[in-house]
Amino acid sequence: MNTSHTIERPDGSVISFATHGEFKNPALVLSNSLATDRSMWQLVLPQLSKAYYVVTYDTRGHGLSQCAANNIELSDLANDVVAVMDAAKIQKAFFAGISLGGMTGLTLALHHPDRLLGLMACNCRGRIDAAGIEGWNQRLEVARKGGGMHALAESSIARWFAPDYIAANPEQMKIMAQIVSKNSVDGFETCIRAIQNVRMMDELHTIKIPVLFVAGAQDMGAPPAELQMMADQVKGSKVAVLDPCGHISAMQRPDEFVKLVQDFARMH
Repeated sequence: MNTSHTIERPDGSVISFATHGEFKNPALVLSNSLATDRSMWQLVLPQLSKAYYVVTYDTRGHGLSQCAANNIELSDLANDVVAVMDAAKIQKAFFAGISLGGMTGLTLALHHPDRLLGLMACNCRGRIDAAGIEGWNQRLEVARKGGGMHALAESSIARWFAPDYIAANPEQMKIMAQIVSKNSVDGFETCIRAIQNVRMMDELHTIKIPVLFVAGAQDMGAPPAELQMMADQVKGSKVAVLDPCGHISAMQRPDEFVKLVQDFARMH
């Protein structure tokens, strides 16, 4: 069963989420990357919803979720997840997030560990350097001047997937381009501002819940060494490297991604 809902946040933002599978199964929340929406999970949902009660949601300012015009932090995105879980009547869940979703998950692990059974932090970073900040500012300028997120679709895909993979999967790339293009520039900017302030490397050692860091061997945005550096701070955590794989691991390696979720959940 797939049911769609919306909730309103105190600042006027509206979060859209959907539930998949049977409520009696263990809960799993999936969090999308920057400039995508919950449809990025379409290749893993059929398998995951057989064994889990899966919640997919659009991060504020993405997909069907609306973003109030204000400055936010990653803690606001984490609080959105808690509100979604409350609305779905879920006390504890496994959480898997890619890129921005992974950062949201780490923030949850730091601020709301009692709500998580375990975290898969995928293709994400715990810190942003000056070059990363400048890169996002440039992309934002392209989107503003180009009249929308469609101006970033091609360059985003080129960053997220290797050239041979792009060439071999034209239909999938068309879907990704549509996902990126549908988003709002304002929502994109709001989440960029939250990411640009990321400074969580000094806090990660306080995380006590089970964590699996997932990297793509060819991911330039969040290289395996960066994920390993975070894992070194979180006692008992592990790193899984998918190879070959770029930034959007659940789309490029769906079967392997599902197996990572299943194995991780089984262990915890």
